[in-house]
Amino acid sequence: MKKKFVFTFFIFSFSVFCFAQRVISPVAGNFCNKQPLVLDVSDGAECFYSLSGTDPLTSGFAYDGPVLIDTSGRINLKITAIRGDLKEEIEINYNVQEQNPFEEPSESFSFIKNCVNSGVYLYENEKPLEIPSSFSYCFDDDRIFLKGQKLVLDTENCLSRYLPCLVSDGKNEWRFVIFVSGNQIGTLSKYSIPFEFKEWNSFCFTGEKLIWQLDDGDWSASKLPVNIDRSVKHTLRWQSVAFEVGNPVQSFVIPTEPEIIVNEKIDSAVNFSIEGDLRYRMEIVSTGVKNQPEKINGLFTSATFDTFEGDSISGTAVFAFYADGVFLGTKEKEFSIDKKPPRSPEFNSNTKKFYSRNPVELSIKTEEGAEIFYAVSKPLKISETLASSALSADSPEFFEVKADKFEKYLDSFMLGSSDGAVVFYKVCAFAKDKKGNVSNCSEFCVVIDEDNYYLDSSGVASSLENTVDEDCDGTAENPFRSFEQALKVLNSRRFTRFYVNGTFKLPSGETVISSNCMFLAQKNSQIIVPSDANIVVRNASFEADNLVFRKNRESNCASNSKFFVLENSTALFKSSEFAGIFEENGIGFDCKNSVVEFNGCGLTMQSDSYVCALSGLDSKIAVKNSRVSAVSQTAVNFSLNGGQFDLTDCSCRVTAHLGRIAELCAVNASLSKNSYIGSFEKKARGIVPVWRDRDSKILQDIENSSSGF
Repeated sequence: MKKKFVFTFFIFSFSVFCFAQRVISPVAGNFCNKQPLVLDVSDGAECFYSLSGTDPLTSGFAYDGPVLIDTSGRINLKITAIRGDLKEEIEINYNVQEQNPFEEPSESFSFIKNCVNSGVYLYENEKPLEIPSSFSYCFDDDRIFLKGQKLVLDTENCLSRYLPCLVSDGKNEWRFVIFVSGNQIGTLSKYSIPFEFKEWNSFCFTGEKLIWQLDDGDWSASKLPVNIDRSVKHTLRWQSVAFEVGNPVQSFVIPTEPEIIVNEKIDSAVNFSIEGDLRYRMEIVSTGVKNQPEKINGLFTSATFDTFEGDSISGTAVFAFYADGVFLGTKEKEFSIDKKPPRSPEFNSNTKKFYSRNPVELSIKTEEGAEIFYAVSKPLKISETLASSALSADSPEFFEVKADKFEKYLDSFMLGSSDGAVVFYKVCAFAKDKKGNVSNCSEFCVVIDEDNYYLDSSGVASSLENTVDEDCDGTAENPFRSFEQALKVLNSRRFTRFYVNGTFKLPSGETVISSNCMFLAQKNSQIIVPSDANIVVRNASFEADNLVFRKNRESNCASNSKFFVLENSTALFKSSEFAGIFEENGIGFDCKNSVVEFNGCGLTMQSDSYVCALSGLDSKIAVKNSRVSAVSQTAVNFSLNGGQFDLTDCSCRVTAHLGRIAELCAVNASLSKNSYIGSFEKKARGIVPVWRDRDSKILQDIENSSSGF
């Protein structure tokens, strides 16, 4: 297509006129291919354009057909259309960063190179357009994308048009125009006849020096319009006005008025056919479809309109009817071809994040009139190790999860976890409209973790370690930075599991835990209890694994004589260390009506006057494979009143002026494989490692050793 450079100045004034979608291409946006210029000039307008923002009428090009704008970067396109004394001005700004990021000779690379980069792609029935499945596409920039596929039209399609197509690989977008050249059959040959039809029921005889006769009526030379009944055939005869016997008489049989029959074909194309006299042929005057480049020539006994999968067209088609080449009238017929899918369903949930702390209520919506079908995967249980990593919907662990048993969506539904497990769900949904068009499948993915939270102080300055960051949600990606944050969640839920990394200092006073919880720590993670503070577990279960608890003596700080207080609770401590230094008197664990077990732990308690590692009232205490040490003037490892006591495979030591391993009052005790060590200022008579009153029972006392008593 040649470009004509124009230097023209129009002196006369114009008024602005506007036509729907004058510019088929380009449009505003960012694209990865050079754009074609395609204008709708079906109204006979003359168009001029410039590429640098200048006035097209003074410094531009004349448009004489589609042309590739061979320019990249930011482009300021100006177009002026002239029709008579009317003027239309259009400005479009778009950006081209040309690229084909695919490896050669892949299908994607070839598609961009051979189809997209041509600007205008000529569709042919013998060579369908194949958009690779690695792309999604849409038409007319409606952004209702479909997965790439082979695009075909009905082989009898006679609808010509320009159709903008946008393709995307999920990151980049390319826009080009598909030109469909419809089938055109035959040529129109018009007979020279001395009459004409203005409407179906009205004709006018126009012959000069001729007379005419309709059916068996009188001969006439009238030129006035004549109304006739078109539900029956008529015969029109004419001959020279100079009547003589033997003059030739010509005739034309006027057929009955036909009907247009519209049928939808199996492929959803629309077929227009003639019901009536077999002599009829029809010419397409107008299709009613935008972006039609030219008039469709030819005579048809039937005409088919079609469009590609993913597009919809509708309009009022106008047909001119001829019998033996004689025009007899026009007819209009509305039509609609809908191959455009509904918009993909949208998910609405009570969580905005991929990682949910609560059961998820999910609802699905799509455009009015379409049905939704959805499928929910089986819940995938996630290991604690995986749950502690930064998960996303794109994590490879979730690729193989399938949601493919679809059912009709009726109402919102819940997704939840069971038995405290961390679970992953994938929900898929598609919409189907009344025409049977199916949307792309939408996905909703979520990890539901009702119980697991993360405490991580790494990278937090010590001066800020107790500062509450409202943005922290306790996920592995955005963990809690202070124990106060964790405590708010802990006491508001039925059960909470915390993964601990780093050092956390409790606030002054009592830190009360009133809900069930578990603390699982990484190596060298610890919780610091200030001198004036303690931990109170009340009516709850408490578990700690591989965690260090420290209570230090601090100057200028009031001393709290207790480290842990357990009331009507259960506690399990595994592989954990407890170190408490008190000022005057101190109790490491003060247990009342509780069940407490230590396994593989170390307890070291120290004070100036009196210290007890564990004191129990009507409690069930079990200490296994652990180390227990008490250091003070008077020191006791275990002081128990009522309940049960099981001490197995432990090393117990007291360093004191006076001390015992255990003092038992009304306790049932089992003692086995333990080592009792006493380190005293001087040995005192009558001191035994385990003292019991007469209400206590030693149920088992085997393989225990004693030294220093």
